[in-house]
Amino acid sequence: MQRILKATDITLKELSNGSIVVGEKKRETRTVSLAFAFKVGSINENEKNNGISHFIEHALFKGTHNRSSYDIKEPIERVGGTLNAYTGRKSTVYFAQVPYTHAQNTIEILYDMVRNPSFSESEISTEKKVILEEIAESHDDPVDLIYNKTLLKIWDKNYGKPVLGTTETVSALNHISLADYYNTHYTSNRLVFAVAGNFDNNFLEKAEEMILSFPQPREFPEPIVGSMKPAREIIIEKKKDLKQVHLLLSVKAPSKKDMNFEAFKIFNVLLGSGMSSILFHNIREKYGMVYSIGSEYIAYEDFGTLFIYASTTPNNLQKLMKLLKSELKRIVTNGINSEEFRYGKERLKGKLMMATEGTLPILSRHLDSVMTLGVAESTDEHIAKIDKQNITHTNEVIREYLTSHWNTSLLIPERFDISFDAGFEIP
Repeated sequence: MQRILKATDITLKELSNGSIVVGEKKRETRTVSLAFAFKVGSINENEKNNGISHFIEHALFKGTHNRSSYDIKEPIERVGGTLNAYTGRKSTVYFAQVPYTHAQNTIEILYDMVRNPSFSESEISTEKKVILEEIAESHDDPVDLIYNKTLLKIWDKNYGKPVLGTTETVSALNHISLADYYNTHYTSNRLVFAVAGNFDNNFLEKAEEMILSFPQPREFPEPIVGSMKPAREIIIEKKKDLKQVHLLLSVKAPSKKDMNFEAFKIFNVLLGSGMSSILFHNIREKYGMVYSIGSEYIAYEDFGTLFIYASTTPNNLQKLMKLLKSELKRIVTNGINSEEFRYGKERLKGKLMMATEGTLPILSRHLDSVMTLGVAESTDEHIAKIDKQNITHTNEVIREYLTSHWNTSLLIPERFDISFDAGFEIP
C-alpha cells in the first residue's frame, strides 16, 4: 500500500513486512529529522515488569554489537545534531535531527542502535542506577507526583501504570528480561519509520532496505483497549516540605477517533493555552492567587481526558476551586462566545502553521497521526478540519463533557487538612 499526497509531497507506505514509512519533503530546509518508532509502551507491560519499555529506551543508547555508546552519540552531536528518545504508554520513539548533509550517516547509526543492541550486563547495571534516580526525581516533582497518583486511579490498569515503572519493578529487571522483551516487541509490524526535511528518494529507498530486515512477530496479540473509569475520584495525598497545594482536576473527553475531537481541541486551547486563555486571564490575572495554571487534553484512540492544573497556597485553595467552578459553569450555561471561539480556532491553526517551520515538529505530527490513526495529513488538510468546526457544535460538545463526573486530586503539605468538600461538579 502506498499513498502519496501530491500537493505536499507526503509519502505514506506499508512495506511487505508490515512496517510503515512516512515522509514529508521540505526542500527549502537544511535539516532532516528522522525517527524509528515502535508501537510498544507501558500498556504492554504487566505488574512485574512495569517500566521495562522505558528501560529498553535507555539501554539502546548504551551500545550495539558494532558501536559503543560514545560512537552512537558523538558523530551526530559533532555536526550540531540532536539525538534523543522518549517512551509513552503506546510507543517508544528514537529520533534525530541533523544537517541534511549528514542524514545518511545518521540513519545508519539510528538503525544500528535499534536493530543491534548489545544489552551488555555491565552497562545495564549502570543504567539501572540512572533510571532509579529518574524515578526518585519524579517522586520529588509535585506535578509528576500528582499526575501519576491520578492516572493510577482514573484510567484502567493498562494505561494507569507509571511509564517509568516503580523502584521495585525496575530493580528486578536484568539484561535477560530486557532482551526477551525487546525480541518480542521490536518487530516489523510495530515499526513506523518517519522522516521530514531535505531528503531525496534515494534516501527513502535505502531506509526501506534497512527496515525490511526487522524480524516478523512471533504472534499477533489482540489490541489493548483503554478506558477511563466511570466513578468520581477524590484523591488527597500529603507530602513533606510543600509550600503550596497542587490541584489537578480531570474529566472525560473525546477520543482521537471521536467526531468531536477537533472541537474539543479548540476548547482546550481556549481554556488553558497562553496568557490570553480563560484560565490565565480570568483567574491568574484578575485574582493573582496562582502562578501556574492551565489545561491539558490527552487523547488516545479509545478515550480522552481533560486536565486542569493549578498550584496555590493552602489558604487560597477553596477560593480557587470556587473560581474554577464558576468559570466552567459560566461556559456550560452561556457557552463560549464568538470572540472566544475565534481565539481557540485561530491559535490552534496558528500553532500548527508555525510548527511547519521545523522538521522535528512535522515529524512528530506525522508519527502521532500514523501510529494512532494510520493516516498522514498535510498541514492544509489539518487546518481544513479545524475550519469546519462551528461555534454551535463546539458549545454542544463542551456542555456534554464538562457536565460529566469530575475527579479532584490534591497534593497538600503534610500539616494541612482539607476542611471542606473537595468534590468538583459542574451542574
